[in-house]
Amino acid sequence: MNPDSLPQGDELPWYRYPFLWLAILLPATSVVGGLTLLYIAIVNADTPVVDEWYKEGRGINRSVEQERLAARLGVRLELAQVGAGVQARLTSEAAIPMSDTLSVSLRHPTLADRDVTLQLKHLEGPLYRGDGTLPQDGRRKATVTAAGDHWRLYQTVMAQGDNVVLGKKQTP
Repeated sequence: MNPDSLPQGDELPWYRYPFLWLAILLPATSVVGGLTLLYIAIVNADTPVVDEWYKEGRGINRSVEQERLAARLGVRLELAQVGAGVQARLTSEAAIPMSDTLSVSLRHPTLADRDVTLQLKHLEGPLYRGDGTLPQDGRRKATVTAAGDHWRLYQTVMAQGDNVVLGKKQTP
């Protein structure tokens, strides 16, 4: 083929062809989108899985056993706001030794700044007292543990006013 036999016409430079830009634009868009997704994935990475998953699972089983023990003992805790502190009454259907301290955690389902953690000290008989304030309203995940981790209460409660009741429901 000789160049004289080729059709002669208006030859445009390569950058003047619109289909060429379309062919370049599609892969370039994919590369930019992929890099953007990679950035989002790196910045918002999940926490890694716990290496000690077996021990974590055994701990969960242990806490379930502690909750079952509290249910068998009929443990009930009534919290009341008294002045600037919280007073609690711990009762049970079976005779249990009164712990020196109780740890009470009232966690909001979505807002961590509304979580309340109380350390209650034993006064006398079934009474405990500690500093802090009870949440005034809303649903909370409540966890109560005694010193020594013998039993544990875990349930969802509705905080209304100045009183919160956990554990076995009182029968009339």
